[in-house]
Amino acid sequence: MAVEGPDFSLRPLVASVGTSTSAVYSLFGSRGELVEAITVRAARSFVDAQHAVEAEAPAELIPALAHAMRAWAREHAAMFQVVFGRSEDSPAVDEARESTTDPLLHAVTAAIDAGTLHGDPVTTTRTIFAGVHGFITLELLGLYPAEQADALFEALLAAIWRSWTSPEVESAVA
Repeated sequence: MAVEGPDFSLRPLVASVGTSTSAVYSLFGSRGELVEAITVRAARSFVDAQHAVEAEAPAELIPALAHAMRAWAREHAAMFQVVFGRSEDSPAVDEARESTTDPLLHAVTAAIDAGTLHGDPVTTTRTIFAGVHGFITLELLGLYPAEQADALFEALLAAIWRSWTSPEVESAVA
């Protein structure tokens, strides 16, 4: 699944690790339950990569979280597709997917509370995540030339930051 994404074939997978489909089914019950377990674990790994980010100020933390998301996705491209693609959804998968924005939501909330950003925390978080996620998705599809991707990502982050910066902060910087 880490190589082929959510449309993986179970038989080659079990053959590659020297087991049988019946052994996998005895552990997980069904292919759907296996996909659920993998998706939940991958989502937790994505969140863990964000929790590993260390930064004091929101101006540093929010871009650092975006970089952590991108780095994880580039290292685990098929798992990124598994987490954010549509598969056999379950309450556990829905909860795991929802948790993928928790670190960003906490950082955005802190930035709004500090007066650095403006807006509703949930709306602000969702739009920041949508921009970052969209960039990552397009990058993984190969739509950005590799030699331009870093500069494009930085330009995206700068545009996102400008769009949510509080007017007071923006005028102090200008």
